Amino acid sequence: MAGPVTGSRPRSTPSVQQQSQTQQSQQTQQTQQNQQTQQTQQTQQTGPTATQQQQAKDRFDAPIQQVSNGANGVKVATDVVAGTQTRTVNGPGRFGYTDIPGVNRAVEGLNTPASRVAGAAGTAASVAQLPGAAYTAQRDVRAAIADPTADNIRTAAGSTASAVSTAASATKGTLETAANISTARNTYNAAQQAFRTAAPNAADDVVRAASRAATGTALTGGTARAAEQAATTAARTAIREGGETVAHAMGAASRTAARTALREGGEAAGRAALSAAAHSGASTVARAAGRFAPGLNVAIAAADTAVAATTLADPNASTTKKVTSVITAAGSIAAATNIPIVSQAGAVISTASSLIGGIFG
Repeated sequence: MAGPVTGSRPRSTPSVQQQSQTQQSQQTQQTQQNQQTQQTQQTQQTGPTATQQQQAKDRFDAPIQQVSNGANGVKVATDVVAGTQTRTVNGPGRFGYTDIPGVNRAVEGLNTPASRVAGAAGTAASVAQLPGAAYTAQRDVRAAIADPTADNIRTAAGSTASAVSTAASATKGTLETAANISTARNTYNAAQQAFRTAAPNAADDVVRAASRAATGTALTGGTARAAEQAATTAARTAIREGGETVAHAMGAASRTAARTALREGGEAAGRAALSAAAHSGASTVARAAGRFAPGLNVAIAAADTAVAATTLADPNASTTKKVTSVITAAGSIAAATNIPIVSQAGAVISTASSLIGGIFG
């Protein structure tokens, strides 16, 4: 009988099934790598995918909305203040540049310190909203171009209209605020120079007080007599509060001469202020504000109406969002008129409705 075979033990070879499974696993891995490579190349060529766009939207929407809500809160307050700084005059009622039949009374804004502060704050709030509005509009337009579905097109139209409204509001506020500040400065300078000419030795605080009073009266529609009296009274008050004699404050040799200088200075300041205020519309910025502001009001109303239309057509919009968008548009239309009470109330209601829609919509 032969003895056992000695030596190394032969290695087992993989079965056909195992070889097939290994090849399939390698092919699957290769396919996945190829798909990832293709997706990366496609993203580099065509931009982010819909999922990536949605992630970006979620990331920026919250801070944009927070800034917008804060700005609208400021604008509600400034609109209320601006609404109180007005006067009613005889004149045709208008919507933008178009006369409204049967309306013979119009509201005018007054150029007061309160209105100038409110105008500057409201304009700053609108400017703060611009970057977010512009970003949202361009993002939605790009999405609509890449995937032109009805929803994407509607969203792009709404955000673009909203950006137009914000830009028009910022432009209008800038023009009106710049015009008011320029007019107030020119009127004050004219009154100050006139008082100095009539009473060259008067104390600085007396001249400033008289010039401020004459300017305030002239810019709020006062008469020449009212501006003269306001300037004289303010100068006397400044002298009394300063604890000086009239002669010393006016730099005169006698009390009689001082009283004469005070009266002549007040009269000169009042007349100069009224003349400067009357000619304020001739400045470049005032002409621009007067020419474009009515049209910008109509542009805001049209843009807000477009936003309301797209919101109403959006099946995903909440009831609050739809209702407030309509109220905002109606308020903007009212604000584009110069009808007393209607115009002021429309501005406040429009902004307040936007704020409510942004918070609860």
